[in-house]
Formats: sequence, structure tokens, C-alpha cells
Amino acid sequence: MSSKSSKPLKPPNQSLSAPATGSNTPLSSSRSALSPNPSSLSSHLAMIELKQRILTSISKLSDRDTHQIAVQDLETLIETLSNDGVLMLLNCLYDASNDPAKPAVKKESLRLLGFLCESHKDLAATHLNKIVGNIVKRLKDSDTGVRDACRDAIGSISGLYLKGEGENGGVGSIVSLFVRPLFEAMGENNKVVQGGAALCMARMIECAVETPVSAFQKLCPRIAKYLNSPNYMAKSSLLLVVSSLAQVCAF
Repeated sequence: MSSKSSKPLKPPNQSLSAPATGSNTPLSSSRSALSPNPSSLSSHLAMIELKQRILTSISKLSDRDTHQIAVQDLETLIETLSNDGVLMLLNCLYDASNDPAKPAVKKESLRLLGFLCESHKDLAATHLNKIVGNIVKRLKDSDTGVRDACRDAIGSISGLYLKGEGENGGVGSIVSLFVRPLFEAMGENNKVVQGGAALCMARMIECAVETPVSAFQKLCPRIAKYLNSPNYMAKSSLLLVVSSLAQVCAF
């Protein structure tokens, strides 16, 4: 019998075990790219914790036993807030002021919007349009106390940002941030909303510092139009706007 010659074994496939040649990315670098940045992760967790603290304190506003403690906690949070936390707190206060079942929470949230503007004036200024718009939306609330809180919040915020004539018409543009949503509310077919908007505008004028007379004078034609309109039902409230304008020599 002739023995069969054995075939030589094939060498192992080098491409499966050997690292690819010409690769410019070290293994350690690719691993670090997949790993989260410790600083970024820590910041993210801190924001989650902050939001939880805010929501917990806001939830305590509805209970008379914990209301005052919650107010103090929220004021302390606002005073010590980092730049990154301002927008988060604003959004939490917007949601809280829209709570349909808790007038105490809504009233305090509206007040805290003014407190936040006072504590972080420059940072809050970039969000002023949305802050004022959110306050004006609450004028539709059936609770008189909530509408009064809207008026007071508009007053406190206008006292911070409406100061003098300014340069290059700057204060005029800020006045428009207040009056645009208020005039829109006056145009609604709702006497309560119309009256609430007028009271807010009167308070805005009263609380302005170093009154921007020229900016307020531009309101007069629109006010006169509402006074003569049969569709404007809250004329007694609108007369307070006329009185406030007259007191600062703008009417």
C-alpha cells in the first residue's frame, strides 16, 4: 500500500489576530472617546438634582404647613443659582404658574418670577419676553388673587428694567416687550382679561424708574382707541392707565 502524502497546513489567518497596519487611532484613544467626560457627567447630575429640589419645594407651596418653608427654600435656591440653572428654574416656574388646581402655587410662582429677575437681572433680561408673556397668560385665571399677582409681578419687573430714556431707544424696545402682550390681551373678547391687562399696564407705568416719557407717549393713541371702542368692556380699568400716563406727563 502506498501511503498518502499529507498536505501542508495553511498558515493561520493573520488578519484576524494582528492589528491593522496604518491605523492612526491608538486603542487607548478610542476607549477614551467612548468614555463620558467626568466633568460633563457631574454637571448633568447636578442639574438633575437641582431640578428635583426645585420641584419638591414648589410642590410644598400648596400646603399651608410647608408653604413658608418652601418659599424660603426657593428664594435661597434663586439667590445661589448658577447661570446654567436660571433657564431651568424659569421653566419650572412657568409650569407651576399654569397649575389649574393650586392658586397658592400659581401666585407664589408669579412672585418668584419677579424675585428671580431681581436676583439675576442681566441673565433674566435675555428671557424677558417670555417671562412677561407667561405672566400675561395668567390673566385668564378665574382666581382674583392670581390676577393680582400678575399685576404685582409686572410692576416689580418693570421697576427693574424700565429706567430712563436710555440710549439709542433701548428702553423703548423694552417697553414694547411689556405692552405688546398686554395690548394683545386687551384685544380679547373677555372683560376680565381686558381689565387685568389694563391694571398691569397701569402698574407698569407707575413702577417705571426715571419714567421713559417718550416711550409711554407712544401708548396714548392705542389707549384712546380702546376708550372709544364698543368692544372694549373694561373701561374703568383703562381709565387707570390714562391716570397713570397723566401723572408722568405722558398723556
